[in-house]
Amino acid sequence: MGGESRVNTALRRLLTEAGLSSSALARAIVKAGAEQGIHLGTSTTSVTRMLDGCHPRAPVPRLVAHVLSRRLGYPIRVTDCGWPDLSDEGADTFDGFRYSRSIDGTIDTVAELSGRDINRRNFLLGSGFAAAAFSEPALLAISLPTDSERAAGSGARIGASDVSALQETVRHFERQGRRYGGGATREQVVHLLHHNATRVLHGRYSDEVAPTLYSAVAQATWLAGLTSVDAGRHALGQRYYSQALNLAMHADDRPYAANVLAEMSRMTIDVAQATTDTDEAKRSGQHAAALARSALQVADNRATPAVTAYLHSIEARCFAFLGDAGATITATENARRAFDRKGTAEPEWLGFYGEPDLLADVGQCLRDAGRPRQGTAMLEQALRALPSDRVTAKAKTRIHLAAAYLELEEYEHAETVTTEALNALGTLTSARATERVKGLHVRVRLRGKRKSTLDDKLREWQRSS
Repeated sequence: MGGESRVNTALRRLLTEAGLSSSALARAIVKAGAEQGIHLGTSTTSVTRMLDGCHPRAPVPRLVAHVLSRRLGYPIRVTDCGWPDLSDEGADTFDGFRYSRSIDGTIDTVAELSGRDINRRNFLLGSGFAAAAFSEPALLAISLPTDSERAAGSGARIGASDVSALQETVRHFERQGRRYGGGATREQVVHLLHHNATRVLHGRYSDEVAPTLYSAVAQATWLAGLTSVDAGRHALGQRYYSQALNLAMHADDRPYAANVLAEMSRMTIDVAQATTDTDEAKRSGQHAAALARSALQVADNRATPAVTAYLHSIEARCFAFLGDAGATITATENARRAFDRKGTAEPEWLGFYGEPDLLADVGQCLRDAGRPRQGTAMLEQALRALPSDRVTAKAKTRIHLAAAYLELEEYEHAETVTTEALNALGTLTSARATERVKGLHVRVRLRGKRKSTLDDKLREWQRSS
């Protein structure tokens, strides 16, 4: 919150006219932010401070005006709420979705995107997640040919050892994310990406090194997207994912391009599950399914067994969310058959994906496809098998397991495992985990258990997180 000033009579007057209490406004702000992919901790105390004269930080003033406009039925500006409109002050709306057929153009976009991220604290901060925003970047990346021509660099020479060092550093940060949540390492990852993108843009390297170099930068860009999403910066994460896809296609690393598309799909489903707007959720689910199908088509016959299994599990998750039980079962069976073919070397970037991960992925899909008991058994098995250092995976699996117990009407088990999950999430910096908690809360409310202890527990956790 900003500095103190006199009592905000303008906001008090609008709240009275709208018939909103401080707590109701706080809930409406949080909901409006969530609809735009912005995760806020606005509480009744926060609103009380606004009324007492505090100026909240962006994007709260804009969201307050949005909530009041919707409630009153006529436009309300930020200035009408008693605050100066600073929305354009220092704004940076660089379009990180742009597609370039040339590798130099793509690397330049990544360098500029990460540079703006480092230097502008409010870069895309007020922008929200939009499922449809993935459509055009994905279509262009997978359908248009790339231009392999590049300008001769005059900077430092980049060799195979440099590529290996970058890959190892990315793996290190991925492990940190699985232990502490991606939001904890976002700043370091973005600096790593910017340094290497700038180096590649101006550096010298052979044609033999080029494909693995581009793929390594694609992986760093993907990780910048993942950590941005885990920090609640969804719009920024979408742009990093789009450029990671472009780079993977330039590298002709189709399995990794498929992985990026799958992550786009998974991100879309996570956001959709946390919304109470059924129409928006359905549209998002359809976008997610299209991205998952595109991932399978891009991977084609070059995907290894584990990669293929992972892609089919994402596809199954989309179908389960859309309520297509038949397509869900088919996709889960395809995933299990592919995984059973394991024996060939798997890519390092999916080295963590073992049988517990597959069980968790398939289990949550079966839970939602009319086989809750089978899904619950698989989720329980996955939870037991996950190693202790996979903190985020275990917390996520507990949330999915709690939802499975709800399907079986085993409410005491659901509450117990939810408590365990929430305790673990307290040690993580992960907005994605928060979204999954919200998704669980939506399930609780839909089952008519709004007055249950579990409903209260989830509501209180979200208020304090």
